[in-house]
Amino acid sequence: MYVMSGKGTTSVGQSHGMHAGGNYLTERKNVLVVEDQALLRFLAADMLEDAGYNPILAATGDEAMDILLKGETVDLVFSDVNMPGRINGLDLAETVVQRWPNIGIVLTSGAFLKGQRILPEKTAFLPKPYEWEDVYRVLEELTH
Repeated sequence: MYVMSGKGTTSVGQSHGMHAGGNYLTERKNVLVVEDQALLRFLAADMLEDAGYNPILAATGDEAMDILLKGETVDLVFSDVNMPGRINGLDLAETVVQRWPNIGIVLTSGAFLKGQRILPEKTAFLPKPYEWEDVYRVLEELTH
């Protein structure tokens, strides 16, 4: 179920699900999806929910920080690198690693990250376009 708020759309619910790879998830993990392109954000939410994750949606890094600072339980962050706003995906990842070290991070971008800063620890990178099986595999690796 999706709940519209003034800032975006949030998926809520605590049901259990079958991971697309066939593994049964005993506890739904909350994944903060940060993507400025609405179509990609909602596609990611649908794919993650179908795989047994609980997506929480943000359109910018700034909105993602607001969600985190309000104390929302987040297990993983799945974020685009290039977004409008004060902070991009790399900035978000660095802040999350410093403030919430137990949260795993997956960054994605259609642009090669050559010349960019080194990725923070516990951060994976997937180039766009990505295969959903790769997304599920990386998310699972980060939760173990």
